[in-house]
Amino acid sequence: MRLKKGQILYIDNQKYTVLNMIEFQETTWIWQEYEILNEKNEHKWLVMEEEENKKVQYTIFEKYRGNIDTNDIEFTIEDKSYELYEKGTASVKDYFGNADVDKFETCVYYEYRTKDKTEIIAIEKWQDETEKSIGYNIPHEKIQITEEYDKIKINNSIKKNKMGNIFCFIFVLLFFILPIMLSLFSGLFVNKSIQKYLEKATTKYTYITSVTNNTNKKKAKVYESSFSDIDGTVKDIIDGVPEGITDTIDANPDTEADGIGLQTNNEYAYIYQENGKIYVQVSSKDYVKSSGTMYHSRHHHYYHNTYNSIRRSTKYSNYATSARQRSVNSRTSSGGGTSSGK
Repeated sequence: MRLKKGQILYIDNQKYTVLNMIEFQETTWIWQEYEILNEKNEHKWLVMEEEENKKVQYTIFEKYRGNIDTNDIEFTIEDKSYELYEKGTASVKDYFGNADVDKFETCVYYEYRTKDKTEIIAIEKWQDETEKSIGYNIPHEKIQITEEYDKIKINNSIKKNKMGNIFCFIFVLLFFILPIMLSLFSGLFVNKSIQKYLEKATTKYTYITSVTNNTNKKKAKVYESSFSDIDGTVKDIIDGVPEGITDTIDANPDTEADGIGLQTNNEYAYIYQENGKIYVQVSSKDYVKSSGTMYHSRHHHYYHNTYNSIRRSTKYSNYATSARQRSVNSRTSSGGGTSSGK
């Protein structure tokens, strides 16, 4: 969904008018950035990005005038710690209004988030200027997009007049329809990212630190596993990302003690043991290709050799095939289909 110039929207019951828009594209990913003006004559920016499940994510920004070094992976502002969440190069796909851009013009963007992901600092580096802004995500219930305010009043009136019917519908939905729908669509949206799985499985994996690659500022994240051995950790990750794992590699064909490597289309994770604890270091493949370092340096040799090896682990390859088949069968029997990530 794209907004139009002059369109009215309400954020936290405050009225805004759409002035300008820039539509960005990075590979297949597309999002819009709107300049909006409220009744206090304050200029803000609304970013609309369609997520994997087709739901739109809304984020509102205002200008930030502090100093930020984009070479930093982490920094603290007013007792809040921000960490680099995303970086890339985007091009202008389209625009309208008084936007000072040209089609196909590019910028390098940086997105920093607080650890609880509630606040965001965004930086855009264009050829002749750098723009900085600070903002936060907006829940869907706090934003209303409309052409006229009267439409909102009419809708609210209709809702009040039909409140009894709504309560009745909610009762039927919760106790009859929802359980059936959950059964039908369980497993529909399949996670294919090791990083996302480790972030969500907080009872099994504890975030330890980030390791930065000084060559290109990319980083890997390190987690401590709650499992007592490499085998249990590897199998759990495969079960958590059954349709994402593309390769399983032995660091040493004679023993698992030196570690196991797992790959998805975009990631590389290395599972190893150090001082009686099991660790998982996960990153993009670009991090490894540019001589990425290890959290425990003595594993550096096996870490890279495993990534570059063509020696597949028969044991875990067979396990991954079975896990993938179980996942597909489960979705098929539930009436689901496949979905792909970003």
